[in-house]
Amino acid sequence: MAAITAVCDLKPFKSMWKIRVKIIRLWKQYSAAGGLTIEMGVKINASVKKDLVNQFDSFLSEGSSKIFINFTVIPSGGSYRTTIHPYKIGFLSTTRVRCCDDLPIELTGFQPVNYMDILDGTLNTDYLVDVMGQIVEVTPLEVVSANGKETKKISIELRNEKDERLPMVLWGNLATDISEAIQRSSENVIVVVLRFGKIKVWKEERSVSNAYNVSEVEINPFGPEVEAFMSLLPRDELALSIVQPKPLLLTNGTGDKNDFFVNTPRKNIQQLIESNQVEQCIVMCTIAAIDSDMGWYYLSCKVCSKKVLHVPNEITEDGEDDDELGFHYYCVKCKVKNPKLLPRYKLHLVVLDNTGNAKFLLFDNLAVQLIHHPCNELVGPNAEEMQDPDLIPMELKNLAGKTYLFKVAIERDNFLYKNGTYRVLKIVTNIEMITEFENLRQPQAMGNTLCLEDSVISDAPEGSAMLSGGSSQDVETNLLTPAKRPAATVFNLEEHYDENSVTKNACSVRIKKEKTDKSG
Repeated sequence: MAAITAVCDLKPFKSMWKIRVKIIRLWKQYSAAGGLTIEMGVKINASVKKDLVNQFDSFLSEGSSKIFINFTVIPSGGSYRTTIHPYKIGFLSTTRVRCCDDLPIELTGFQPVNYMDILDGTLNTDYLVDVMGQIVEVTPLEVVSANGKETKKISIELRNEKDERLPMVLWGNLATDISEAIQRSSENVIVVVLRFGKIKVWKEERSVSNAYNVSEVEINPFGPEVEAFMSLLPRDELALSIVQPKPLLLTNGTGDKNDFFVNTPRKNIQQLIESNQVEQCIVMCTIAAIDSDMGWYYLSCKVCSKKVLHVPNEITEDGEDDDELGFHYYCVKCKVKNPKLLPRYKLHLVVLDNTGNAKFLLFDNLAVQLIHHPCNELVGPNAEEMQDPDLIPMELKNLAGKTYLFKVAIERDNFLYKNGTYRVLKIVTNIEMITEFENLRQPQAMGNTLCLEDSVISDAPEGSAMLSGGSSQDVETNLLTPAKRPAATVFNLEEHYDENSVTKNACSVRIKKEKTDKSG
């Protein structure tokens, strides 16, 4: 029987090797399955080709200890190298996988790197790294264009025990997972662990990001490394801040600016309503009110994120007709009674420009971009089905009077069945982009232009509370007051809505009709 060889001694000159290892990460990527193996602190990558996956899939599991016999050892290369080992393992059809006694549970292969080694360029960007840090800043979940496709993105700032800061950007499902985990967390200090992260360089600034399917992210995981790290953090009780994402961050040449300014047609609300084809478009408009009849949140299952049902309990055989029925929550997808609940935003916004008004639908990830508070923070710890939709938090009411760029979807229901609610796909809140968009609009026929008055503007870098004809620079203190314009006729926005049959909810925002003559 061949002797067991140490992983650090593996070389390509033969294939009849025998090693005892622990699988610390297992993932499937493209047409191959891969996993990391570790033995006594030395890591090596192993891969299984597509045509052998079915042969070995059932024998490999993350966290298990195995003996591998007969495999190739080949040079390791590329820009996403999971270990510093110069070689990697390739499974053969003749490779044998045997069970063995478990290696120590402490053997995880987790080796967090120093922040400064990332930031000053000491570490080679070809190698994936482990990172641990306290989350001190986080942006709302975004939907951005990357490589011609839309994907989720969240930006995070970490700090270590030395109070050094490191930017982190997560993409795809990991971005969604981390956003939801942060919302659910009740801890004052939130520690994130990124395993096998990619060092990114953008305009000479370095950050870490997830790398395809290999990366793993955890929030406040159990482990001696995390406990030791938390004990060394500064005792300043630094609170987690929700911040706006950096504007105009392009991804491989195609970003939000190209999407909003070049790739997607722009429409006003009248053109939006008159459209009779499935398409997407950009609309610059102002939020006038929240349609409270539709509610502003729903309860979802924490596991699958789907909306849960509020259903009556089954009536017992000896129950009386006048017995008061009890209720419970039910997740249709998970088929679970009373699942763990997480409230999520579902906002129906009444929006308008100088051509008309409409309703826009925003789901949770986009609503957080505008409100800067997770939904469970506004709903409270004891989330229940909404009873009084008119009780709208001030954070939502403050949206009235703010102008943004909306990328919306025109669907069959909108023009075929006259559904007046349009689903929002993306939002731009950056004031510079909104101003540039307004200045680039095609000239329109002269006419009465609506401009908001007495509207609270959003904090930078959000868009200003303006409609066409106004300027984002004409803002002083907390009021939107057009500069060098004469007094104008003021009418109540509620009456305007009643006439157009969009909503009958009262709104404190007022509209004034501008005069075209030059003021003195």
